[in-house]
Amino acid sequence: MGKPVFLIGYMGSGKSTVGKKLARSLGYEFIDSDSVISEMLGKEVDRIFAEDGEDAFRQLEHSVLISLRDRKDTVIATGGGMPCYFDNMAVMKRTGITVYLQMQVESLIKRLNQAKVARPMLPNLPHDQLKLYIQQHLAKRTPFYANAHLTVKGESLDLDALVKSIKSYRL
Repeated sequence: MGKPVFLIGYMGSGKSTVGKKLARSLGYEFIDSDSVISEMLGKEVDRIFAEDGEDAFRQLEHSVLISLRDRKDTVIATGGGMPCYFDNMAVMKRTGITVYLQMQVESLIKRLNQAKVARPMLPNLPHDQLKLYIQQHLAKRTPFYANAHLTVKGESLDLDALVKSIKSYRL
């Protein structure tokens, strides 16, 4: 039985999409941590942020991580901020394999503008201001993301190569 695989990266980097494909390729279960939180509270993440605040969301996110950390044969798509709070990154690295889906800012902007899902941390800004916001936000998060066991380029992701890397990775 394999340790869990935690997909980390900025919002819009493709964690859920890649996670589903990766889980299929590995024969693993797929779990999206934001979906787990939404189901627990019966409301979407953007509403949780609006009604309960970011601190309450981060507490829930940490609790969900603790509840999932010992899952076997599971790919877990994390929320973009999960690695950046509490000891979440250390928990993920200790209990599973962490994979950072790294994306260029322009690619993130394009994906986020096309997204149909509301992003609670993403202000409604014109392109140039949105670019600056993402650059600054990503700069704060990158030191956490960079601690992942594996880093892959999201724009040119080779799923077969990622599966091979994960299967050969030894903690």
